[in-house]
Amino acid sequence: MLDMELELVSVAKEDANKISTFLRLGRDYLKDLAFEERESFLQSILARQGELDRWLLLLKHQNEYVGFAHVKIDKNERPGWGFILEFYIVPAKRKMGLGRGFYNLIEDMLKSRGVKDIWLLATKAIPFWHFGVHLDLD
Repeated sequence: MLDMELELVSVAKEDANKISTFLRLGRDYLKDLAFEERESFLQSILARQGELDRWLLLLKHQNEYVGFAHVKIDKNERPGWGFILEFYIVPAKRKMGLGRGFYNLIEDMLKSRGVKDIWLLATKAIPFWHFGVHLDLD
């Protein structure tokens, strides 16, 4: 079994190293987009960091950054609902349980803040979300 020592690492606006890591991972995640669209989208995520109840998280496994997630708790349309806006594990580290572990850490974080429902949109990863993660938070 894979060593599941996983660490959630928050990306703060003032931390150039973590921002650089997010941008590297984000560029791979969005490699199918045109350069300008990709960079604009990644910068829009960074610009929102620091907002209340919004997080950009890196996943660290065995001293290596292997993924990221952009997460928020809604305050307007669906108050108290958690949303996983972006979720990414590097291709070389997939099918090792890291995505499930990452999701579980995010779920625990959101539940500790009173979230009862978590939403995400994932078309490419439907098999992961359907078979890999149990979404019942009660």
